[in-house]
Amino acid sequence: MSIDRTQTIEWDGNALSGWVNLDGTPTKVSADRETIHAYAPGFSDALTWEIDRHRDEIFEKLLPLFKQQKRDCQHGR
Repeated sequence: MSIDRTQTIEWDGNALSGWVNLDGTPTKVSADRETIHAYAPGFSDALTWEIDRHRDEIFEKLLPLFKQQKRDCQHGR
């Protein structure tokens, strides 16, 4: 399963969202603040302005989670 990040990453104050290519399919993914705190090392208590400022780095750290979610969906979990 390959993952390539595409397009812009956005933080709307509630969720970080963007597009990734999962197995060659462009897929919109998102993560709320709770997910960011739990799955983005170094951002376990990030404030809104910190998430906005570091959104590219946080998104990169969440790529393994997005990959796992895609795999889980494919296997009906």
